[in-house]
Amino acid sequence: MEFSRNDVAAFLEAVRSGSVSRAAETLGVTQPSVSKAIRRLEDDVGVQLAERGAHGIRLTSEGQLFLETAKRYEAQHFELVRLASELRARHSGLLRMGITSPASDSLAVHAMSELVRRRPGMRLQLRIGKSDELNSAVEDGILDAAVVPSYPGQTWSCAQVALTIEDVQVVVRNRHPLTRKTDVSLEDLAPFAWVMASQHSAARQLLQSVLQNHGAPAPHVAVEADYMSEAAMGVVAKTDLLSIVPSPVLQGWLGRVVPLSIPQLHFQRTQVLLTRPQATWSPLMTDLRDLLLASRPRSGR
Repeated sequence: MEFSRNDVAAFLEAVRSGSVSRAAETLGVTQPSVSKAIRRLEDDVGVQLAERGAHGIRLTSEGQLFLETAKRYEAQHFELVRLASELRARHSGLLRMGITSPASDSLAVHAMSELVRRRPGMRLQLRIGKSDELNSAVEDGILDAAVVPSYPGQTWSCAQVALTIEDVQVVVRNRHPLTRKTDVSLEDLAPFAWVMASQHSAARQLLQSVLQNHGAPAPHVAVEADYMSEAAMGVVAKTDLLSIVPSPVLQGWLGRVVPLSIPQLHFQRTQVLLTRPQATWSPLMTDLRDLLLASRPRSGR
């Protein structure tokens, strides 16, 4: 049994957008064309895949099962087209990349910059997002790869290549009241609020777990930030708020903020390269991986 790729693409876009009309607008076709494509696909499969109504499109149980395979089909087709293009022109091609932080001095930015310099004919699509969102985008074939931080106990559905290990510590502004204490305990942190990532972030969950396991009060989060940006670090440097900060970010702020020596809250995270399991690696993906590995600090930190 063979399916029309255009019919599969119409089905997937209708599911992603939630309606036939929005799918038609995205694909640049008419609504009847999208509806007919879904009906042809249902005829080929032999079951109803989706229910269409006034409130949009809703998958049937059979449609849910079909969706996962359709995503893989679309991702594999994209890889074949891209690989064929790269074989025709080794120095061109498209790389869809995800990162969690726009910091200009990050390992990923250095590697991407070098890749663009070496292959001026390539195109780079860059997406900045949260780790779990980027993992899903890679798994679904929307992104080719992503560089994300991985914390102790965190799991991924994508394949991983470990890149570098970073220390993560509690930091406060210079001359913070806690800097006057020789030994800072977990209980000493209780009077102070925090700058932290969202409730579902691995770093925040790890911190909460450590505090709970030691019987310390749960952290009060005064400021939520997607990542420790210049703005977030500026808030820490100008207030009595606490935060947990990875070593690459801390290096640029030493003197304005200082780490606290709290053994229970001194842990490590690993920067990893995520790719789709069993994906066919394009030359661009291979070059990116090699550049990331070559760009690692010699100490591994």
